[in-house]
Amino acid sequence: MLPFVILLIFPILAQHIGVKGIDYQKKNRFALFFFFTFLTVLVMLRHESIGNDTQSYIYYFKKFSQISWSEVGNGSLEIGFIIYNKLVAMICDAPQFYLGVSAIAVSLLIYPTYKRLCIDSSLTIVLFCVMSTFVMMFSGVRQMLAIGIGFVAYEFTRKKKLISFIIAVLIAMTVHTSSVMLVFMYPLYHAKITKKWLLVVVPALTLIFAFNGPVFSVMTLIISRFTKYEGGISSTGAYTMLFLFAIFAVFAFVIPDEARIDEETIGLRNLLLLALVIQMFAPLHTLAMRMGYYYIVFIPLLIPKIIQQRSDRWSQVAVVGRHIMVIFFFAYFFISKINDSGNLHVFPYHFFWENV
Repeated sequence: MLPFVILLIFPILAQHIGVKGIDYQKKNRFALFFFFTFLTVLVMLRHESIGNDTQSYIYYFKKFSQISWSEVGNGSLEIGFIIYNKLVAMICDAPQFYLGVSAIAVSLLIYPTYKRLCIDSSLTIVLFCVMSTFVMMFSGVRQMLAIGIGFVAYEFTRKKKLISFIIAVLIAMTVHTSSVMLVFMYPLYHAKITKKWLLVVVPALTLIFAFNGPVFSVMTLIISRFTKYEGGISSTGAYTMLFLFAIFAVFAFVIPDEARIDEETIGLRNLLLLALVIQMFAPLHTLAMRMGYYYIVFIPLLIPKIIQQRSDRWSQVAVVGRHIMVIFFFAYFFISKINDSGNLHVFPYHFFWENV
């Protein structure tokens, strides 16, 4: 538990404790840098028993490192991941080195966008930690690399570089085919969805949730062409995150001043709506949860921006809400994540040199 206590408490204190000669922006940047650096170290130095899929990825790393380059493209849609494994193995074929390089690669892909957009490191950090993608960093090497490439696609989206965006998505799909979900990012980000759209958006979301079973059945016929899909509809009980995303969506539309809100915040808010839609299918199958990871990772950046661009009417609510969220999600992380055996066996944490 101690590594995660340090991971959260130190940057929060670093942001809020006053230091002479150091302004808020410097403290904010330092807190975020410390968080990502320490998180990367934890992911790098984890024992192979940490994370449901870690041992599987070590197995495939050894397997792919031994095949010849001529065998790389033998029927695999995820050829990019095979190439990645072989390139790492050319440097060093030690499993711990592979885990370390992968951790650094994911962080280097994600951190630049977080550094550019983070305006409240404490809130961003606690939100990041309660999202399902947090534990995925300790388990899903392949999908986390694809999610990282998704951040590159996001930057191309923001800059309206369509060709570069398409190339980034295609590369991500060679790493994890579920990243086909990124194709929605470009058009959705640039859609001007404002409060006036709620008359259409709210009924549409209600209908999707009401008929999520039939809609999901149709979707899987399409999704199965791009990614592995096994099993039919089943109950996963994934309603907590659905409820949370719905609250975030309401917060994101009620709190800001639409005359003050900038284009990037609107774009991020649109991505939140898609994350909410995808999460509506999560109670039916774990596949939907994994599809939503590509957009969930942007929520910790959106909420502080919504608070910053609050309207005068909701100013007090936004400020108080910010403090409540930091305290609540900090406590929620340690209560729900660590005590929940379903969190991909990330807790309790063990370093690779420990005897487990």
